[in-house]
Amino acid sequence: MRVASLDIVRFRNLRRIELRCAAGLNLLIGPNASGKTSLLEALYFLGRGRSFRTRQPRELIQSEASAFRIVAMMAGSDGRRVPVGVERGPRELDVRVGGVATRSLAELARQVPVLLLNPDSHRLLEDGPQQRRRFMDWGLFHAEASFLDAWRRYGAALRHRNAALRAGATDRTIAAWDGELSAAAGTLDRLRQSFCKALQSVLGPLAGATLGEVAVQVDYRRGWPLEPFEREFSAWLRAGCAQDRQQGHTRLGPHRADFSLRVAGRPPAESLSRGQQKLLVVALVLAQAELYRLHTGDACILLIDDLPSELDPANRIRVMQALAALDSQLFVTAIELGLLDTAAWGEARTFQLLGGERGEMV
Repeated sequence: MRVASLDIVRFRNLRRIELRCAAGLNLLIGPNASGKTSLLEALYFLGRGRSFRTRQPRELIQSEASAFRIVAMMAGSDGRRVPVGVERGPRELDVRVGGVATRSLAELARQVPVLLLNPDSHRLLEDGPQQRRRFMDWGLFHAEASFLDAWRRYGAALRHRNAALRAGATDRTIAAWDGELSAAAGTLDRLRQSFCKALQSVLGPLAGATLGEVAVQVDYRRGWPLEPFEREFSAWLRAGCAQDRQQGHTRLGPHRADFSLRVAGRPPAESLSRGQQKLLVVALVLAQAELYRLHTGDACILLIDDLPSELDPANRIRVMQALAALDSQLFVTAIELGLLDTAAWGEARTFQLLGGERGEMV
């Protein structure tokens, strides 16, 4: 799905923005504090139901306004056009897809598939496993019909089991949740393992395009011991129940899953410079976009904030060439128009942001 048109009202410093968007590259040009990142944040909110900068809805609503509104006309490769909109007040979130009210954030994610690449994206490599689990799960949500149900089942059973542990419930009460946890865990483990194999297959060429010829390995970790292979997850739960009681939570399982990268057999921090690690993260996000295209037959939306400041001129050219080779819609911010080469795009539009008032093509 691609954004054909976008209307943003009272979101941060964006009083009213109306854009007719290109199916390929959309450049957002303007000085600092002109609203470039806020526009990307609005698109991200439309696809995820949350911000990548704050957990406080009040911070997103313009001063003296009671709510913000974001509406997009989404266009699919099959010719479908679906209006998608959100309105957010301090307490309530109203979502409409195709003119119909819904409470499902999953439906938002299906209609507005957004990926973000910004100066904080290095956290995908450097932070704890939660970021990387979200990365796997976003890809699986769009690729595997069975994923969402297994993810929800596992989350619900985990919450119930943890509550029983904290309440000092009997072993029988705690074990009542082990079967549900184990069944959902098996599905999640199988899907995440397959995702990491697919990720490696597309990451190699993209890392080559951004970093040069390097050997990149994706190592999946399921969240509980591999040995012995014949031991089921439920057996690990029973064996660890006493220690789970002491700590008040379930210590093993897919909620501890992770993946790591190796470059030439070593961790990126050991084998790559800081600048090269940034390029590896770029390749990782582009690999996610490519997997989305392969699984759905459609394009996702890449939001790229302040690309020029993150890369030197030579690497900017390499990254822009890699982006041009993808079938994705791009929204890219920069302070000046000449910092990015747009020659590879047949369809590109440039918008000048003027103090949050409107977008004008230049």
